[in-house]
Amino acid sequence: MDPARRVDKPFSFYSGVDRPLGVLAHSLLEFREAVEKVGTDSLEFHLYRGDFERWIKEVFGLAFLSSRISALRKEGARGEELREKLVEALEEWFRVYTYKRV
Repeated sequence: MDPARRVDKPFSFYSGVDRPLGVLAHSLLEFREAVEKVGTDSLEFHLYRGDFERWIKEVFGLAFLSSRISALRKEGARGEELREKLVEALEEWFRVYTYKRV
């Protein structure tokens, strides 16, 4: 699956319940870019609700990447460490995708 593939159901970032940031991700590449720029409060809000893993699994069908993100919740990742680990998980998946295409 191409990480730049745009989907009809974008991920919408929030900083809390009923507090949208106006940041949408229509692809996994856009999702990674958003993860790098939104506040860590938003990342924590979504991680601990299971929003990231649910979107990735339901919209893209990527169970492995979804489980990697789920593991971050179980580890208790927070703040900038959470951001770094999310980006790392996405980059790892991008490398696997690129490797498989060669």
